Amino acid sequence: MAVVGNPVLHSLSPVLMNAAIKENNLDCRYLRFPAKYVDEAIKTFKELGFKGLNVTAPFKQDVIPFLQHLTSNAERAQAVNTVYCKDGELWGDNTDIKGVELSLKKYPEYLSACKMLVIGSGGAAPAVIIAGQNLGLHVTVAARNRVALEDLKERLGVRTMGLQYLSDVINEFPVIVQALPSGAKVFDPEILTKDHIVLDANYKDSIFEKPSQAIGFKYLNGKNWLVNQAVPGFELFTGKPVAPEVMYKALDEYHFKYEGRIALTGFMGVGKTTSGRELAALTGYKFVDLDHEIEHREGMKISDIFKTKGEEYFRVLETKMLDEFADAKNIILSCGGGTIKSEHNRQTLREKFVNIWLYAPAAYCIDGLNVSNRPLLQCDNPLEAAEKLLAERVPLYVDSAYAIVNVENLNRSKVALKIYEQIYQTFGL
Repeated sequence: MAVVGNPVLHSLSPVLMNAAIKENNLDCRYLRFPAKYVDEAIKTFKELGFKGLNVTAPFKQDVIPFLQHLTSNAERAQAVNTVYCKDGELWGDNTDIKGVELSLKKYPEYLSACKMLVIGSGGAAPAVIIAGQNLGLHVTVAARNRVALEDLKERLGVRTMGLQYLSDVINEFPVIVQALPSGAKVFDPEILTKDHIVLDANYKDSIFEKPSQAIGFKYLNGKNWLVNQAVPGFELFTGKPVAPEVMYKALDEYHFKYEGRIALTGFMGVGKTTSGRELAALTGYKFVDLDHEIEHREGMKISDIFKTKGEEYFRVLETKMLDEFADAKNIILSCGGGTIKSEHNRQTLREKFVNIWLYAPAAYCIDGLNVSNRPLLQCDNPLEAAEKLLAERVPLYVDSAYAIVNVENLNRSKVALKIYEQIYQTFGL
């Protein structure tokens, strides 16, 4: 099973990529992967045999030293948003550039004048500039940051100007790309005409949407850029083509209602229970340990259930218990290491929970673990058994997870805080 990922919990990339995966009937899945440091992401990437990784700010430059090769676009931009494996080595590309190109190429009538204005000098600006230059356009960049403008002028050979002149010259540029944060307004869009095309990096709350309807200029929201950068990324990851319409349809149909149900899955000893309790304290949610709940109701330890009634009996109990909590609200559910063995359970975790897969190598997980309470590790070489078991379960964890968090270098409190911050930023509490 191939795995690809993105380092932010709120990213819409999984919606696009998993739709393309389904369309191509591929045995892989795209996960969110919130990572604090590049080396953490690359280490996990290699350990788990990921096939590709999308990289977001602020890591687009930091990831470069970890790669063996850059495409010409990534080299020019000195920024990477797509990491993929080729012949056993890591390559970096910048499909943000292709995203702008593909978005604008559909409307050649606006490109004939060969002039493009880029508004903003931040992290997205180099990709937009290079895309324009690849399309044969003369590019001018308007921004407040004089230092950044000078750097872009020297590095990419563009003209630059201050924002105060925009209103006077806007009609000279039939192609405008705004690469500013959502809601930023540096000129009045009412002065645009039907001869303009505007690509806004934002896909909601754009200042151009309503004026475009009244005036008649062509407006492309950030969904165009998002989809058109994902299409070449998917092809790099999988070697398969996908029609943009597949991704647009997935975006239009996507709806996820957060109801305060968080599940923690992962291998035995990874810290689901301790981290779960900490997370419950931070959120104010109820904490339930699935294994402990089963022990309480059965009146015996898991190891005794395995010995006296067998694993199959235990798994039936586990599924019933998971289903019982699948409609609860404001709950942190710590799942047993093998909960994901059942396809029914994996579907429940995918559809009903924000399921966070806590990952660490087997040696980390069983270090200090009392194997006498772990029926599946009661053998001559517990580490070897654990490594084999984890390798078998990785595809199952992937199949059920909303996101993966590497816990190897985090104490339990930091694991909980990391998840809490991501949940709060994405869904609120």
